[in-house]
Amino acid sequence: MKIAIFNGAGQVDYMYGLVSGLSQFSDDTIDVLDTDVTEDLFIPFGNVRYYAVFRKIPRNSPFLIKARNTMRFYSMQFWYILSHKHRIIHFQWLDRFILVDRILLTGLARLCGHKVVLTVHNINAGKRDNRDNSVNRFSLRMLYKIANHLIVHTIQSKSELLKEFPIDASKVSVIRHGLNNRVACKGLSTEQSRKMLNIGSETRVVLFFGNIDYYKGLDLLIESLELLPGSISDDFRLVIAGNSKIADYTNSIISKIEKSGMKDKILHRISHIPDGEVEQYFMAADCIVLPYRNIYQSGVIFMAYTFGLPIIVSDIGNFRNDMVEGKTGFLLSSNLPGELNRVISEYFNSELYQRLPETREKIKEWVRENYSWTTIGAETRKLYESLL
Repeated sequence: MKIAIFNGAGQVDYMYGLVSGLSQFSDDTIDVLDTDVTEDLFIPFGNVRYYAVFRKIPRNSPFLIKARNTMRFYSMQFWYILSHKHRIIHFQWLDRFILVDRILLTGLARLCGHKVVLTVHNINAGKRDNRDNSVNRFSLRMLYKIANHLIVHTIQSKSELLKEFPIDASKVSVIRHGLNNRVACKGLSTEQSRKMLNIGSETRVVLFFGNIDYYKGLDLLIESLELLPGSISDDFRLVIAGNSKIADYTNSIISKIEKSGMKDKILHRISHIPDGEVEQYFMAADCIVLPYRNIYQSGVIFMAYTFGLPIIVSDIGNFRNDMVEGKTGFLLSSNLPGELNRVISEYFNSELYQRLPETREKIKEWVRENYSWTTIGAETRKLYESLL
């Protein structure tokens, strides 16, 4: 079977996991089209060919350099579609120039006889982020119509997709998101990781990791800290690590930290976290807290599970189905500061925290059994076969 994965210069974790699962079928050829910075990741896979269609350049690069890079990005993808024989083309992250990505690119693939598969990570991210408009909805409606088949990760996402857009239910498959198997694991201990971050060995550490954006509710988490009982807050750190997504919201977060009575207990690094430094944050933490206002599914929890880190998450999207309450973490009945305070306090008084090394191992074992990319790769390939 001939397969092409177009990643749209988007998030790498899901694509890497998917390709690792598909590569077990050694007679298949898998072409990956993505950025130049991810090329080395795929060297171990003998049946994968890599096309660096997008060059990672600084955000402050001159306009002409950005324009040339964008033209190269699209021209190489269009040329690939035109010059290769019929195959599965599996698209991800069609969110750059939405009319080109969602209509022209996928439409050309269909016209050229390829079978178009799309992973719908977010049914309508514009609606989620309060930036929806008629052009966004039109492009999504056309994209979902053009694709031969759509993959969502949860039953809830399928229901929402069918409710929001006129699609035949038989055109949509639910294939779960897998464990994050790309992030580097050097085997750092909690003690080593805390030394790197200058955090004491007895300190209670809560992590917030990922892009800083309004829908993720970081402002609510910061507000909740002042409600923590002294038995917890006396030796406590909130570690914030992630890139700024929206400048105005990030500025409001920094202002909130400066005004907080817990200012001295908040360690923040608001920037891109290199892959080689991710492990230290997850190993230094006692739990990760994600008080999202809105989400379909988050790859961050699968990164946490990679390191066996318990999660505290809002009861929205598919979070309830991606955890076992009391064993892999706790659910928030709401993301209001009072509820955050209550559940964080409950966690630090629970056996999950008191026997954290054992908890970490149990979580990793549970995730390996339920979110293997080997199984997901086989399910996805079976879907491809049905289209051919």
